[in-house]
Amino acid sequence: MARVDLPDGNDDELIRLYSLSPAMGAAAGNFTAAVYGDSVLPTRVREAARIRIAEINQCPVCLDTRTTSDPNGLTEAEYVGITDWRAVDTFSPQERIAIEFAERFCTDHLNLDDDFWSRARDSFSDAELFELGVCCASWLGLGRMTQVFDAGVSCRIEL
Repeated sequence: MARVDLPDGNDDELIRLYSLSPAMGAAAGNFTAAVYGDSVLPTRVREAARIRIAEINQCPVCLDTRTTSDPNGLTEAEYVGITDWRAVDTFSPQERIAIEFAERFCTDHLNLDDDFWSRARDSFSDAELFELGVCCASWLGLGRMTQVFDAGVSCRIEL
């Protein structure tokens, strides 16, 4: 149950939370839409980073969201194995960098050292790295906001 009074209705709590401030709710929705609809990053790269952030945030909404629209997306075993991503041998070098970036973005953002950037730039263009940063900002910030307000959805989200 949300920590603030939400408007009545049958929509999920998160939608009703966003409706408390239509302009801000629309901005958050547009941010999310851009992350999923406008990014050039491959689905597997985005999802690997997103689910690692979901684990760090302990966000049940994000943890229960799966991208099913891309047949080359993460497998269920990869989704649930992301905590121990270094041991999952099916992640590509680019996916590993994305997971590491997401993890460090959330927990150690000031220590992305020259070694990391060298490895990251071997796998991504500068534009792709920028997009990964924007995606991580969305997932970290909006995921934590969802947690803070304890607003969720009532079913698995499939994108």
